[in-house]
Amino acid sequence: MSKVKIALAGVGGISQIVRIPTLKKMEDVELVAICDLDEAKVSFIADKYDIPRVYFDFQNLLKREELDGIFICTPNNLHYPMVLASLDKGIPTLVEKPVALNSEQAQRLHDKAKSKNTLLVVGMNYRFRDDAMILKEFMRKGEIGEPFYVKTGWLRHWSRPKLQNWLTDSKISGGGVLMDMGIQLIDLSLWLLGSPKVKNVCAYSYNLFMEGDVEDSALAIIQTENDEAITVEVSWRMHLEKDMNYAHVFGKEGSAFMNPLRLYKELHGNLVNVTPVEPESNVDVYKKSFFNEIKNFINVIKGEEEPVTPIEDGVYLMKILDAIYQSAKIGQQIDLTG
Repeated sequence: MSKVKIALAGVGGISQIVRIPTLKKMEDVELVAICDLDEAKVSFIADKYDIPRVYFDFQNLLKREELDGIFICTPNNLHYPMVLASLDKGIPTLVEKPVALNSEQAQRLHDKAKSKNTLLVVGMNYRFRDDAMILKEFMRKGEIGEPFYVKTGWLRHWSRPKLQNWLTDSKISGGGVLMDMGIQLIDLSLWLLGSPKVKNVCAYSYNLFMEGDVEDSALAIIQTENDEAITVEVSWRMHLEKDMNYAHVFGKEGSAFMNPLRLYKELHGNLVNVTPVEPESNVDVYKKSFFNEIKNFINVIKGEEEPVTPIEDGVYLMKILDAIYQSAKIGQQIDLTG
């Protein structure tokens, strides 16, 4: 096929830092239009990146453009109605995480995509990190034996800049740091483990520093039906000098660590470092993960690959998050097997 015609809605930070620059560099992609309510900002970005058309109304964009695909990069509360609209037009869609505000909305989007036979994927870039893909292949081959524990965390340091206001308003965001950062770690953990079903969750959440009605710090404990344990600790602001972002996987014959990638294996009674050479910096890993994610979406549209982050995974992830929030609210373990 000729160049894949793409539009993007929502020109916030993620779009400006990685989405738009990446799309503009792809030889098989034509970024034909962008859309945002902020007329001055979207017009400036269109001029900066030489994007032909600008829209301030999403429905007008869908009405006027003939698209092969679209990116939805708006605040969370707009994901559901905008994805519904793009699917109604039969446009393959990548929506930033979370796919919707809750599992009910996510299931409706799944059903709409299936009824329209239209591609819908969720932006979960951690799956596309080079270190995560190496680690998954390492585990797939059984190099660390049977995994039993995944320990993850994403804790931001004390002097982090103030968050965007909408992130701390549950009516817009759907939740706090768990919805913003925890979702990536939960998805990564389950994906590394081969996507087992979850047996139960237990969670604790806190609002320590932020204005708003959402949690700024949280701990979630997840048990899979294979009796693997996952812990996820997240915070927008901790008494730390620098950020902590990690994922540790422990198996019966070895262990693996991300950020930086380290792989250890038991050989002849000794613990041996079997980590491959990793020349890229953390910034490269971050930006390249988005390139890999976008490339997968484009290649799926072209019929050359299968989606790495299908909507089915996004729906199940939202069911887990719903249960985590319920557990934190009532102070009890929530069973997901019933």
